[in-house]
Formats: sequence, structure tokens, C-alpha cells
Amino acid sequence: MKPRTPRLQLSNIGEAVISPLAISDENRVCNPSIAASDRGFCCVIRSVNYDLDSHGRVLVAPEGGFESFNWLADLDADFRIARIERIDDSAVGIDRQLWNRIEDCRLFRWKDAWWFTATWVLHDEPRGCQMMLGRLEGSKVIEWYLLPSPTDSPMEKNWMPCVDGDLLKWIYWIDPMEVLAFRDGEIFRKRLSRYGRLEKWAGSSPLVRYRGNWLAVVHLRKNTRELCSFEHRLIELDNDFHLKRMSPAFTFEGEDVEYCAGFCLTQTHAILSYGIWDREAKVMRLDLSVVEAMLRPLRVPRWLSILVTDMWRAARPWIRQPRKKLHEALGSRGFGVLGTFGLSDIAISAAEYADLTMQLTRQCIRLAL
Repeated sequence: MKPRTPRLQLSNIGEAVISPLAISDENRVCNPSIAASDRGFCCVIRSVNYDLDSHGRVLVAPEGGFESFNWLADLDADFRIARIERIDDSAVGIDRQLWNRIEDCRLFRWKDAWWFTATWVLHDEPRGCQMMLGRLEGSKVIEWYLLPSPTDSPMEKNWMPCVDGDLLKWIYWIDPMEVLAFRDGEIFRKRLSRYGRLEKWAGSSPLVRYRGNWLAVVHLRKNTRELCSFEHRLIELDNDFHLKRMSPAFTFEGEDVEYCAGFCLTQTHAILSYGIWDREAKVMRLDLSVVEAMLRPLRVPRWLSILVTDMWRAARPWIRQPRKKLHEALGSRGFGVLGTFGLSDIAISAAEYADLTMQLTRQCIRLAL
């Protein structure tokens, strides 16, 4: 079954202006990251050598291996490319191999220089990647840091940069909110609030200042047997990274595979940069009045959102596979959970099972309240 498509499609908004980004001799470009500059805009655009199927997976592995190049472009006020050069990242890596590559940069300005964080793919089979931080001088990477996983995960992607004066941070996870700080080449991790509204949502764009708070784009990937699809939201956070407002879920042009990696603001507009099916790169301009109208305060109390989320997580397997879950719970000789404690010989009737389930549910609600 195809996932439900969000009703809000930004390209249908009358004020939306879409500009394609193209690179000569490259027919597959994607996932641009844009930032405001004193000459207009600065943008990193990625080029690849593969095509995706309906699941968002590589259709055919390219001969000679995967390639992913990054291009640094200056854009004018109308998003026309004034200058573009391929980023020289040859200095990145120790004993770098041919299959190592840098993907999905997030560009930002820090300490009077252009920096980016990106996914550094170390190997493909099995897939292994970490995050890296790099500083650009022109189109060459002249300083870089490997950012080790704070959870020892072999797969790290999509950290959301946040520049606050001289401080560099990232949102590592949305819900529960986890923030990383970069100091003296080391990573420090702090876990903050849980909201119950954005679990399974992940980072897309850097954070930008908006009316004294932070504004960013997040995404959710949905997978079914037929295809995968993406939807996005705008979220507004206060200085302590507490969620204040968020937009309804939206798509850009209604395509299944759309991915936002860039976001910046001018005095009058919001600029969002995104890729489509890993073969097109585009920029969308929206009036700030549209963005303000999209952002909505959280009307449901946080404790209730968390409770509903937890109850839905517990109920979902029973809805999807009731026979399997019932078999697991009852077991072949009694209540399966009791078997864990060596009590599987104790039989339990359906009525007793239902009563026990109800008691446990009530207890969970009391604890949540």
C-alpha cells in the first residue's frame, strides 16, 4: 500500500518560485545545500553516477564503483550560477581508498569561513559511514575532522549544523532531542526533551536564526513493499532547543523521493534547496509570510503526545500481525511472557489475558499522568 501523501504541496502555493540547478556534463545532480552570502548565495551541489528504483535504492550498481562529487557554486539573487568549481577533497582521509567518498554536504558560515559537514562513506559492503567536518578555502578542503559516532554506530548521517556565534553544535536526533557540541576537536553529547511528535523524523537542513529562535527542516522516510517516500516539516526551536512550533507535513513537488539538505533566510524570503530522485537539484523561494502561516503552536500537551506515541507503538504490531502477536503472547502451553520466568506451564484463559492486559494499560496511564 502506498504511503499517504501529505496534502500540503509547496509548489502549489502561489508565491513559490522554483529554480533548477544544473551542472554542465553532469546529468544526475541532487541534494544541494544553500546558504546566504554577501554576493547572493553559496551552494554545494552533489553529482552521482547511479539511478534509483521506486524504493529509493540503486537500480544497477555502476561499473567501476559509486562516484559522488561535490561542486561549490556562487548563485546570484535569481539563483543563476555565476561560478562553479568541483570541490577538491583530496586532503580528506587517512590512507584514503577509491571507494571513500563524501556525500550530502551541509554548508554553513563559521568563524569567517565556509565550512560543511558531510557523510563520509568508508565502505559499501557492508555500508559504513561516519560524519566529517571540513573547512573550505575557495573550492579546496584545507582542514577536516572525522566526527566519531557518539553512540558507536557504524552508520552516521544527517547531523543538523547550528552555528551560534563561535559555538558549533549539531542536532543529532530530533525526538528525543539530542544535541552535540564541538569543542577543541572533541564531540560532547547532551540529551534534552522528548516530545512524542517527531519520533523517527531526522535532520535535513542546518538551523538558521528566525525571530530570536531557530528554524530548520526535518524529514521522515516511509518505506512500503512498493516504494519509499519522503515528507518534510519546518520546526521552530527556542535557544534551549525546545520545540515551539512546527508546520504540517509537506512535499515540494509531490514526488515520492524528495530530499531537503539546505535552508536559509533573507529579509523577505525562505530559501529551500532539495533533490528529486537523486537526479535533479532545485531551489524554492517562499515568502516569509507563508512560512509564518505554516508554523503552528503545539496544542496537545507534551505528556499526552508521549502517551499516545507509546500506546501506538505497543498497539501497532497487534494491528499489523494480530495472529503472530497472539501466538507469541499465549505460547503453546500458556502465557508466553511467563515462560520467560520459567512459568510457561501456567495456563491463562482469554478472559484472564484480556483482564491482565487492561490492568497493565491502566497502570501505564497512571504512571504517565
